[in-house]
Amino acid sequence: MKSNAKRKPALKLPDVEPGDWRGEILDGCTVNFGQVVQPGPPRQSVEFTYMIMPAALTMPSGRFTWPGVIMIMTPTPMKTEHPDAGHLFKAEHLPSLHLSLEVTRGQFSDVLAMLEAKRLKQFHFTVEEAIGGSWPVFSWGMATALS
Repeated sequence: MKSNAKRKPALKLPDVEPGDWRGEILDGCTVNFGQVVQPGPPRQSVEFTYMIMPAALTMPSGRFTWPGVIMIMTPTPMKTEHPDAGHLFKAEHLPSLHLSLEVTRGQFSDVLAMLEAKRLKQFHFTVEEAIGGSWPVFSWGMATALS
């Protein structure tokens, strides 16, 4: 039995493109603190601190806004080199992006305080050409007005 019903066209998502992106932080930030032992040698306990928040990420052309997640991490003492400001990743089976940003301990504390006060909403970031399945972040920034 043949079906005469028309097939729905498949959703074609745009390619991630390098350039200046805009973002909006959505509600629901979670903050995570912890410690884990690295076997070494030498064996050592290393802290980890990060925050995760939902976001809307708008492409440079403005033609599409991706649903996404931002993860802001502080460096561990074991990671001494930071060649990029972060990375943008595309989910393999979901129409979403993951923006991972590297910050200093001081920046993390400042961003956390501003988020807690609900003073940060808009941000921007610059993405470079893809390397090995992700797009390096060249720069990023968030701003708020103080009264």
